[in-house]
Amino acid sequence: MLDVFVVALLTALVQLGRFANVEPGPAIIPFAGVVVLTMLASAAFDPRAIWDRGVT
Repeated sequence: MLDVFVVALLTALVQLGRFANVEPGPAIIPFAGVVVLTMLASAAFDPRAIWDRGVT
C-alpha cells in the first residue's frame, strides 16, 4: 500500500505545480520494479493455502 500512497502524493504535488516541482530521478526504475513485484506477489498469493496446510 505504500506505493499507492506515494503515487497519490506525487499526483497531488504535480497538480500543485506552482508550489512544488516533481522530477523523476534515478530511483524511478527501482520503484517501478517494486510496484511490479508487489503486483506479481499479490497475484500469486493464495490465503487459503495458509489454512489448508494446518489441516493435513
